Amino acid sequence: MRRIFLKLRDERGSASIEFVMLAIPLFLPVFIYLNQFSSVSWGEESARVLARESLRAYVQMHSDESGRMVAQQVIAIAGGEMGLSQEELKSISLNIVCSKNPCISAGSTVRNEIRIELDNGRIVSAIAQEHLSPWL
Repeated sequence: MRRIFLKLRDERGSASIEFVMLAIPLFLPVFIYLNQFSSVSWGEESARVLARESLRAYVQMHSDESGRMVAQQVIAIAGGEMGLSQEELKSISLNIVCSKNPCISAGSTVRNEIRIELDNGRIVSAIAQEHLSPWL
């Protein structure tokens, strides 16, 4: 009988159980925050890459119309390769602003702004800018 009583009073391992019981509720908000932070950071990086690459494609074309079409194609292909969902790809808005008309002319400054509505409801945007050579 005495042996059973000693077993019940043995507290080895109780500190581990108490730590787990306290740590899980305390660390859960940290994990949720890090997940959201990672998602938004990934979205912002995707927007920066798409803005930069679509603008590079745009300024390589010989006309504004072909530049806009190629920029849209770059966004569709690169966005798909980056893992954006179809809804995110459809939500992308492309706004190209130029200092001269036509945009693709000597000495022109071309600015590209992209906005993406992520699946989690957040909107991220990025801006890229190119200065065209004055000797075009």
